[in-house]
Amino acid sequence: MGGYWKVVNETRDATIVVLRDTPENILKRITFYDIDSRPLQKNLTDRERGLYLREIKRDIAYFNRSFRRAHVSVDITGCGPNEASRKIRDTLTPAPLKNQSEASEQRSARMQALV
Repeated sequence: MGGYWKVVNETRDATIVVLRDTPENILKRITFYDIDSRPLQKNLTDRERGLYLREIKRDIAYFNRSFRRAHVSVDITGCGPNEASRKIRDTLTPAPLKNQSEASEQRSARMQALV
């Protein structure tokens, strides 16, 4: 994990975004490939499904500490690709502000939301 954060920390002018979703939704989005990188249609057995869900949950728990270092976290639970990208864009795009005091309040609120 250290190597990953070394690269991230060396990147200038970047916003680190964590996408959050449930293990079940993550499993639905997984695509399996054959040895030649062609997508496979794979129907998981209940046992396989349980094993994959357990691994996804372990990964989420393992990376959770690192995820807290991100600048922004976006919950994409139940979103398709278009809705997820809109949520990310909306989170990263500041709303137009009416005056400077509103800008200051909004910055403070964002910082509190990240903590």
